[in-house]
Amino acid sequence: MSVSNLRKEADELIRLAMLTEIENVKRILTSEATRLVQAAEAEEKLNQNTERKVIRPAYTTTKLYNYGWDQSDKFLKIYLTMNGIQTFPADSTNVNFGAKSFEIQILDEGKKKNYILAVNNLLYPIIPGESYFKVKADMVVVFLKKASSVNWPCVTEVEKKSKDAKAPKFDKEEDAGANLMSLMKQMYEDGDDDMKRTIAKAWTEARDKKSPDEVL
Repeated sequence: MSVSNLRKEADELIRLAMLTEIENVKRILTSEATRLVQAAEAEEKLNQNTERKVIRPAYTTTKLYNYGWDQSDKFLKIYLTMNGIQTFPADSTNVNFGAKSFEIQILDEGKKKNYILAVNNLLYPIIPGESYFKVKADMVVVFLKKASSVNWPCVTEVEKKSKDAKAPKFDKEEDAGANLMSLMKQMYEDGDDDMKRTIAKAWTEARDKKSPDEVL
């Protein structure tokens, strides 16, 4: 029996219960009406659950890691490329902001994918309530409101530590030539194949220019 029919019968039983003056009949009618209302509510709940299962698509989650960035005095700007995002429904893109983090979520209904870019441990604090995002052609731009106007050399603490670890360290007690050699040695060790070839060539040319006594 449909929900509407169950409710109609319950209403009719309540109407009849109000008309009768026999308490036992009124009790029976009211009890049956209550049972029908409960059955209608259970049927509605079942229908709602069934509808959710039918219309809810199964999305696969894809984590993103690549993004661009720049900054102004007030904002750190994050650029995430997503082809055709301007054609997605308005509620497909959402960004959650923390004091030192943000997370972009994009639902692509066409591909049944949930894209997530999560960045934690930002280098400096931001103001979540004043941060926001915009959807543009093939791109999401996130505006992270800086808590102070300090210049950011990178986006996260991890990047900063990595840069500091690779930064050449100069010994003030060494002369300029020794410092330069230390710098070139570190660049050679940390560089890619092209960098290694360039430095090796520079060393070779510098050695060839020296006199035999200098080489020895």
